[in-house]
Amino acid sequence: MINTAFLTDSPLFRNLDETERAQILIIGQVRNYQKDEIIFREGDAGDGLFIVVNGSIRISKRSVTGEEALAVLEPHAFFGEMALIDFSPRAADAVSNESTDLFFIPLKELRSLIEAHHQIALKVLYALCEVLAQRLRETNEKYMSVFTIAQWSGGGSNGLIPLP
Repeated sequence: MINTAFLTDSPLFRNLDETERAQILIIGQVRNYQKDEIIFREGDAGDGLFIVVNGSIRISKRSVTGEEALAVLEPHAFFGEMALIDFSPRAADAVSNESTDLFFIPLKELRSLIEAHHQIALKVLYALCEVLAQRLRETNEKYMSVFTIAQWSGGGSNGLIPLP
């Protein structure tokens, strides 16, 4: 049996009351992963979202040089949420960094729950927007840092790298 307080600490569900969190617990399930076990691969169907209960996972992309970690997520973080917004395939790989417990919420059940309970939908979607806005800000900062470094490292004949 796991401590269900992880939902209270998760940015996605922290605004739900006790009854609403119980409804999330009913539709989800705990899944256990060993170190370096694949949770999903880029291109897989987005069938739900995950919350890290304990342990950690890495979100990464595969390239010709190997795996490039985009993020390492620790307890209370969630991932796979883009499946809630659109029906596109997974945008990256998710792999366990260590022995990890995840709480999986199937997309079909979550969509049914938020369609039936508009207050839950409002709270969850607002929290999702907050987190996605923060992630976009962080990505913009990283992009500008890389761009600035590239500009000053002398990429072209005139020392500048053209913008895409």
